[in-house]
Amino acid sequence: MGEKGKVSSFLNFFKLGDDDFDDFYDDPYESDVDDKELRKEEKRLKKEQRREEKRSFSRTPYDDHEDDYENEPEYSQKKNTSKGAAQSKVVPIRTSASDVEVCIFKPANFGESQEVCDILLGGQPVIVNLEGIDVEEAQRIMDFVSGCIFSIQGNMRQISKYIFIFSPKTIDISGDYIKNVAENNEGISIPTLSKEF
Repeated sequence: MGEKGKVSSFLNFFKLGDDDFDDFYDDPYESDVDDKELRKEEKRLKKEQRREEKRSFSRTPYDDHEDDYENEPEYSQKKNTSKGAAQSKVVPIRTSASDVEVCIFKPANFGESQEVCDILLGGQPVIVNLEGIDVEEAQRIMDFVSGCIFSIQGNMRQISKYIFIFSPKTIDISGDYIKNVAENNEGISIPTLSKEF
């Protein structure tokens, strides 16, 4: 064997011959896959064009950065350019008295004081009747509800010795018979209930 024979047998042993590389590029299966992918891409592009034609909204252009919502269109509102719209002011509308509902609540234990706070957070005033409840339990309820009133900057008024009305900041309480619990305007003072139940 000559040197060429030794080299070619060495290359064939390690599968480094020239004819091995040709097999990688002549795969008929790959051309079928490429054709299928091209057809799918063409169909997808046609569908996308049809969708674009159906849309009648004005769209703003996309940003160049990539994100998860890249394919979703952004819509803008059409602006009114008349003078009246440019000079209009936003004015808050107060709810009428007919929209306000007062809840009357007589908690049986401290666990029910959370319900009173939920009603207050919902924007409704609550009348709480603490008559007939253990003094320590009633004081805990008052402490809890007073904390809620303080956090929402609401109002607390005493109707009788053991009946109180609590309201959110947006609802005013007035009347001759109602006594303001916080006589000094420095904040809320929590009434201490006596043991005379």
